[in-house]
Amino acid sequence: MKKVLAMSLATCLLASSMVGCAGNKPDPAAETKSAEPAVQAEEPKKEEAPEEVELRISWWGGDDRHVPTLDAIKKFEELNPHIKVKSEYGGWDGHTEKINTQIAGNTATDIIQVNYDWLNRLSREGNGFYDLEKLSETIKLDNYTEGDLAFGRRNGILNAIPVSTTGRSIFYNKTTFDKFGAALPTTWDELLASAEKFSEKGYYPFDLDNGAGFTTWYMVLAYMQQKTGRNYINEDGTLGFTEADIKEGLEFYKLLEDKKVIRTVEERTNEAGTTPLYQTPSWIDGRVAGVLEWGSSVGKYEQPLVEKGQELVLGELPILTDAKMTGWFVKPSLMFAINKDTKYPEESAKLLDFLLNDPEAAVILGTSRGIPSSKAAVEALKSADMLKGIAFDATQQILGANPTLISPFTENAKLKEIYTRTVENVSYGKGTIEEIAKTMHAELTAELANLTK
Repeated sequence: MKKVLAMSLATCLLASSMVGCAGNKPDPAAETKSAEPAVQAEEPKKEEAPEEVELRISWWGGDDRHVPTLDAIKKFEELNPHIKVKSEYGGWDGHTEKINTQIAGNTATDIIQVNYDWLNRLSREGNGFYDLEKLSETIKLDNYTEGDLAFGRRNGILNAIPVSTTGRSIFYNKTTFDKFGAALPTTWDELLASAEKFSEKGYYPFDLDNGAGFTTWYMVLAYMQQKTGRNYINEDGTLGFTEADIKEGLEFYKLLEDKKVIRTVEERTNEAGTTPLYQTPSWIDGRVAGVLEWGSSVGKYEQPLVEKGQELVLGELPILTDAKMTGWFVKPSLMFAINKDTKYPEESAKLLDFLLNDPEAAVILGTSRGIPSSKAAVEALKSADMLKGIAFDATQQILGANPTLISPFTENAKLKEIYTRTVENVSYGKGTIEEIAKTMHAELTAELANLTK
């Protein structure tokens, strides 16, 4: 015990020679330190909740497009609870006029589904929509080829991104053809003769929805481009067809009516006015058994038939044996742009990237807007075994047909008015076809000159 105590004292004396011992007078510096209040660690700052944002988005289509788009937007809102999305959608008829009015009145949505021809009219200098390359940190543009993006450039500025590439194909209600024991047409001659098997009154093997303002004329263009080897509209925006070409094309259309392959304009109008063909009883009940439609939009024609137990199939593209070109067209099916005046460019870009490039969104949307141009979306659909069906087959068909890139002027609203009026004049017999063709040629020439000033 004495030995332990002695060792402790020795240790204390040694320590005191340097800093003092616990039993000695306290160090004044230590007193000062102990008098200071203890410094408490700062609590981590709470992150501020992101600003609540409401975006608006607009598109056209049928229910086959509306439903999956709404589902994809719902998923986006779940992943981004501070962003609410208001959807504005409807059919194609009247949609162009609605968007024109909104843009003119500065009430357009933040994200806008746009048609190929709109850019030349709404953004000729490239400043009509938001420059999407300024949002490239959010929108994954590397999912697209430069050729894809070129569709959406004006004056070198990326105004819009193409969702998919498409063309019009021919589709037949196989159930109705089977009812009459009729083979599906594969050539122009077979199409012209197809009504001979349709023995029951009120049934037609085909129809051309002139109410859409372009479908009928599109068929004429494919036929006449094959015959002439000339593009309907040249690269410089001038008319490539002669007056004689137009006359022959209109004669071909009248032949389809005369042979009862299609209904007259009056017959279609009397049934349903301007109601789109896919919503009419004649289509839904199978009395009209064929249609010319964009592969990216054919779902709206297929869905009502499936519900009635009928089968819609892809037909062959008729091509003349001595065709000078295949005549069929390809174009971006539709594109998405962002309003140049949006208050929320980053949030708009986030939604747009989700709809275009997110794998989960790709599976939800499927092929409702055609086969995606986005590499990421295509890979997602491949993994989900969803790259199949009539829309996929139609896209593969048109891309493999050595198609012509459609001029962006072809679908111009003013030109569509000319197409519609001309076809109605032929159908109702308002003048000779020669006279009507002369008028149409003059009107097209003048309007194209105006558009390319």
